[in-house]
Amino acid sequence: LKVYHEALDHAPEDPELLTTLGLTYLRLDDQQRAFDFLGNALTYDPTNARAILAAGSIMQDHGDHDVALHKYRVAAVSMPESPQLWNNIGM
Repeated sequence: LKVYHEALDHAPEDPELLTTLGLTYLRLDDQQRAFDFLGNALTYDPTNARAILAAGSIMQDHGDHDVALHKYRVAAVSMPESPQLWNNIGM
């Protein structure tokens, strides 16, 4: 985690790095930090499917189903055969 934050000091606008940090915090069950990093990633790359899917999952967990579904529709354009995507849509 420390290495990712150090890398972020050198590339603060790198959407892949921001997404990786967001996913890492999500795995550590820190949804607020995860959502912050994923949101930043989407600021720099609004079509980042991994970030969209993860952010949508957090929204869905918080009961924002309509917003999550909108995010999933955007993700479906770049990853239409993702089992995780369709699983989340089905939930």
